[in-house]
Amino acid sequence: MWRAMDLLLKRWVTLVLLPTSDSRSVKLLQECQAAAANDRRDVIAILDVISSGTITGDFLEDSRESYVGVVFEWLDGESLDQLLIKRGEGFDVETALQQIGIIANTLAYSHSLNIFHGRLRPHNLIFSQGQNVRLSGFGLDSALLGSASTNSVAQDIKDVGNLLFAMVTGMWPLVSVDTLPAAKSANTSELILPSAVHGGISSGVDQIYRRTQTGEFSSMRQVIDALSVGEVEVVENLQARVTRFTANSVAWHPEDGSSTSRFKSISVAAIAVAIFGWIGLQLLTNNFQSPDAVEESISSPLPDIVITTPTGTGEQVVISGISTYDPFGDDTENEDIAPLAIDGDTQTAWTTVSYRLATMSKSGVGLIVDLGAETLVTKVDLEFTSEGHIAQIYVGDTTTPDFSTATKIGQTDGLSNVASVVVKEPKVSRYVFVWLTPDLPKAKSGKYQGGIAEITVFR
Repeated sequence: MWRAMDLLLKRWVTLVLLPTSDSRSVKLLQECQAAAANDRRDVIAILDVISSGTITGDFLEDSRESYVGVVFEWLDGESLDQLLIKRGEGFDVETALQQIGIIANTLAYSHSLNIFHGRLRPHNLIFSQGQNVRLSGFGLDSALLGSASTNSVAQDIKDVGNLLFAMVTGMWPLVSVDTLPAAKSANTSELILPSAVHGGISSGVDQIYRRTQTGEFSSMRQVIDALSVGEVEVVENLQARVTRFTANSVAWHPEDGSSTSRFKSISVAAIAVAIFGWIGLQLLTNNFQSPDAVEESISSPLPDIVITTPTGTGEQVVISGISTYDPFGDDTENEDIAPLAIDGDTQTAWTTVSYRLATMSKSGVGLIVDLGAETLVTKVDLEFTSEGHIAQIYVGDTTTPDFSTATKIGQTDGLSNVASVVVKEPKVSRYVFVWLTPDLPKAKSGKYQGGIAEITVFR
């Protein structure tokens, strides 16, 4: 494998060369030619497949130069195993579920094209700055290293589960791979669950992992559904834990735009500091009291800590502007008709382009609603052109949001063409981000297309 310069287009590329005398050369050529049809933006693209010979049956006829070459897109970034080794631990569960969801969506689309990876490992997940995860190795790894199974769908499902395990634990569930330590001995076939390796991992994550390994998922779409449910459960569980902790003596409400997991860590830390600080003050002020008096003061009820959040008025917010957000496409998707989603007329709509398949060839597309200034957002009403739209709603303070900086406030279920997302903890933000997930409803044309007729925001 080489880093090479494309002299025609003046760009760096990754070049893989294999002598045609190598028994794997035919498979490499065939699988990479097939994998080149995968046009998703979150797949590191195969730019060219070259050969000095021709295929006759299952044999590659050698020519004078005698090699097979595959040219891949070059991407600066760090692989999952590099990130985990650097961190010394796994990611938080919510982040892991989101990233694995992107991977599963990519694989679902690939499977619809009869393209399979067959050997997903941590080094195949590349994270570049400011971007979501991208997948590498389609057609390459399975050809050179072989797939662990003849059932390509089942193998990709197993590999997704193993990657989820690695993301939440920082370890590989099988024997060590890509410099990651092994979670279990090579001498045992017993299935080990993530919670047995790292404390604080919910049973829901354990269940998703177990089902990927035991054949309970027959398609990547089933995995995606389970991951979506798992993400919701994680958020709800975090909120419930905070509520239970503060129910008796502490009322805590976040006021900034941090993520849920950050809210949790800040709240617990702040409460701990307040409690221990109060106890320390009591001890200092009771230095000259009897031990009994000090014990009584420590056991007395703690003072209430109340941080209030702004309350909404229920008024409709006047929207200042709207634009498309297409980071995994060509940076625009019917930009000229985006204002139709805020024109007050439900008979007009912004629509995506039409797609031949039910899953679009990218991780999604969205609209950014500009409120003109920082505004308290308590509710977002949506009307789609039809039922079947799964939309994630975020708020943030930048015109180029991403899943790591924006705050998710809700998600539609696709059961109706109208939806109302009520914000449990109202957020002060300037921008509302409506993100359509890759699965689109079928349009009257017979193709697949998303459409938003109206977006209404309330303070």
